[in-house]
Amino acid sequence: MKYTGVADKLGIFAMAFCLAAPMGLTALPASAEDKSAEMPFEISANVALTSDYRFRGLTQTKEHPATQGGLDLSAGPVYLGVWGSGVDFGDSDAASVEIDVYGGVTYEFKEIGLDLGLIYYTYPGAASSLNYDYVEGKIALSYSPFESVSLGVGYNYSPDYFGASGEYHYPNASVEVSVPDLPVTLSGTYGYSDIDNATAFGAPSYSDWSVGLAMTYKQVELKVQYIDNDLSGDSGDPAVVFTASASF
Repeated sequence: MKYTGVADKLGIFAMAFCLAAPMGLTALPASAEDKSAEMPFEISANVALTSDYRFRGLTQTKEHPATQGGLDLSAGPVYLGVWGSGVDFGDSDAASVEIDVYGGVTYEFKEIGLDLGLIYYTYPGAASSLNYDYVEGKIALSYSPFESVSLGVGYNYSPDYFGASGEYHYPNASVEVSVPDLPVTLSGTYGYSDIDNATAFGAPSYSDWSVGLAMTYKQVELKVQYIDNDLSGDSGDPAVVFTASASF
């Protein structure tokens, strides 16, 4: 069951940090004389430590901390990336890491942004019979009526979701508001997981939501979120999640 899991893997943090250091050097501004030598793409990296890896309202770490890291490559509107986190689903399987590979295209017109992409979720070490790996498509729209406000709506779809639980639909919405003259951002999210096979997934269709506050200083962000859902039992436990992250 995807909502019961995640072990803290320091190896992911170390790997992402090692990748981030040299990539950070390539991101330094070029001098006027070096403009012609600039790469036609941009590379960035990120690392994070979170008190509980929550995915769409459900813990992936048995409510334990996790280290995470990712690497992104963009060339104009096209982007590719890889992201990893420790996981522990608490069912005696061998999966201890989640690695996601994704790509897509973005488009912006005035205050409106469009993002079309594909995500491949993989769990190395898990038995193939568990059917953990799956592919998901996404479409997301963002709108910024004011410089300090960003509104978003999205839709994710998988033809065969985690654990071979069949078709999956995830309409979702988000809002972010930055506080004027302060490095503070308030956020809120809502989503609905429409699951075809509740028995295979381990939970019925459900809603999830969160509210959060983030503070940034240069490349570092500190964030606290209240995350909840409308499931009953252990899977419905709300959480206050603390995350420290850095981007390069």
